Amino acid sequence: MKIRYLFAILLLLAIDTPLTGHTLDSLLTQLDFHIAESNVYIRQKEEHICQSRKELASVNSKDKLFHIYQDLFEEYKSYKYDSAYVYANKSLNVALQLENQAYVVRANEAVVFCLLSSGLFKEAFEIMDNTYPVSRNNEDLSNYYSLRARLYYDIVDYIREDPFVSEYTALGNLYSDSLLNVLPKHSSDWWYSYGLQQMKKRDFQKSLNAFDTILKMESISDHMIAMTASSMGYVYWLQDNKDKAKIYMAMAAIGDVKSATKETTALRNLGTLLYETGDIDRANKYVKLALEDANFYNARHRKLEVSSILPIIENERFAAVEKQRNVLMWFVICVSLLSLLLILTITIIYMQVRKLRVARHTIEKRREQLQNANNQLTEVSNIKDEYIGSSFYINSEYINKIEHLYKLANRRIAARQYEELRAMFKESDLRKERENMYASFDETFLKLFPTFINAYNELFQPEDRVRIENKSLTAEMRIFALIRLGILESERIANFLNYSVNTINTYKTKVKNKSIVPNELFEQRIMEIKSVD
Repeated sequence: MKIRYLFAILLLLAIDTPLTGHTLDSLLTQLDFHIAESNVYIRQKEEHICQSRKELASVNSKDKLFHIYQDLFEEYKSYKYDSAYVYANKSLNVALQLENQAYVVRANEAVVFCLLSSGLFKEAFEIMDNTYPVSRNNEDLSNYYSLRARLYYDIVDYIREDPFVSEYTALGNLYSDSLLNVLPKHSSDWWYSYGLQQMKKRDFQKSLNAFDTILKMESISDHMIAMTASSMGYVYWLQDNKDKAKIYMAMAAIGDVKSATKETTALRNLGTLLYETGDIDRANKYVKLALEDANFYNARHRKLEVSSILPIIENERFAAVEKQRNVLMWFVICVSLLSLLLILTITIIYMQVRKLRVARHTIEKRREQLQNANNQLTEVSNIKDEYIGSSFYINSEYINKIEHLYKLANRRIAARQYEELRAMFKESDLRKERENMYASFDETFLKLFPTFINAYNELFQPEDRVRIENKSLTAEMRIFALIRLGILESERIANFLNYSVNTINTYKTKVKNKSIVPNELFEQRIMEIKSVD
């Protein structure tokens, strides 16, 4: 049995992939798999609970007993209402015995959580109105404000009628403001509270941005993923974007199953959305599972919510089955009469369509090849024209300089002015000539590829981008500019830039390592930079 259980865990880990970016079909497939293996997650939850219970046997102080009861409450609070309520009250009794007011507040908050989770709002308000945090540390304050905000938000979802909705929403937002002031800013809890507040204020875009920020975080729990995705799906539902609503509700349902959470709305909401869009069978399956979860958790208002939609889906499912049966009967009769003709027609059409598809594919492929070839020829022609014109000018200018230098040298030799002759051939002049050559290359290249610098910088993080003010390329840019012109050999690049081959390779490796694209794709992205038409 243990081997089978271990195998199931390994299988779940093997298929455990990030949920964002998946299609609805793939998410529903994952959801069905996790539902089938839900006993594995429940067993993990029960083992954690069993471990905490074992600690009760060796407890030697009431203080330790209080913390064990609180741990058991935390394990049960989203799993089973009855047990969570028992341990919340046990922790309250111990806190009263210890006469520790901070413990009493924590225990009362646990009791309130149980009451509001089961729909007992009146009782929850009675306790909460007489509970105040005695500690001013951020953790105790955040627990208090969070519970207060949820109490008002949940009762709004339950009553849904003005003037109470406006009044309770305003109070919930007020406590959310206090909560945001004590939570670590930009933590997952802070973003979730902010997103929930913006949702209640009906600023849906800010709400979605906040929830999306959480889903992009690393190492967040399955329960946090479930809460965030469920809220995000609900916002999309309010915006009548049912496609995205279903995707995020499916993500939330997966998170609930994996975290063994029974106090949940995602599966019921997903079933309702699927029903509204015509997927009756899946809707019926998920709503029934949601009812099982509500019965297991013993949440009264959740059971009422699920019970209200389940008969509608069942009736629709029965009507759909009856309609399908009638349609199928007539369809069989028609198909029996037309089957031979239909098969023959389909065969002929299929053969013609297949030939047409092959021909169209061949034509399209050839057209793309021809277009690519034309584009490359046009680019090569432009590069040649530009660099030929540039080289004529540079060569002419260089010949004039050499001619002037020869005349000047002859005069110095004739006048035996050897020191002046030696001064004429300064290394700085050669360096300046090379710099002029690079400047000319840069100018010509940027005429051909005016977007090169911006496109090149897009391959790096903002802090690694090169800021060019004088319209000239850096040494690293010149290397990849030559590559963009089709000069791929490191030896040729080294000769042009007056570097060693090792230096060229070092520059290339350094640049690729800083880039945000994989090293093996960097030069391909360089070659994709467009030239001027």
